[in-house]
Amino acid sequence: MVIDWHKTLNFLYVGRAKLAEAALYLIGLSFVRVYLSLLAALNILNWLLAYYVNKNVSQNLVVLHYNVDLGVNLIGQARDIYIIPTLGLSFMVINFLLLLNIYHKNKFVVHLLLGFSSLVNLFLIAGTMAIYLINFR
Repeated sequence: MVIDWHKTLNFLYVGRAKLAEAALYLIGLSFVRVYLSLLAALNILNWLLAYYVNKNVSQNLVVLHYNVDLGVNLIGQARDIYIIPTLGLSFMVINFLLLLNIYHKNKFVVHLLLGFSSLVNLFLIAGTMAIYLINFR
């Protein structure tokens, strides 16, 4: 099977142009800009909290998860706390990429996906704060 590179490059070029057009249209909507600025602020707050916890840890191992019934469930390296804001950032990117494909069908789906990303980031901030309280209080 021979790959036609000209068709492949043309497909990628046209796809990139359509992706950029969809992203500019979405960012042009005022409520999407509000959601994206809120998501950026929440994610930056989560990164700062993770950095604060990592900076103030005096030992190599920290408690990463605590269960009320069983006690400490997960102990790991201090740098493993950066998984939490990375997870929030990945939710933001994945939901925005989903929006680029389905934004023209229903505006409610835009609110739903971006609201879900906000909610996930709020829960991740609560998780980072719980890690801080477990290790320092």
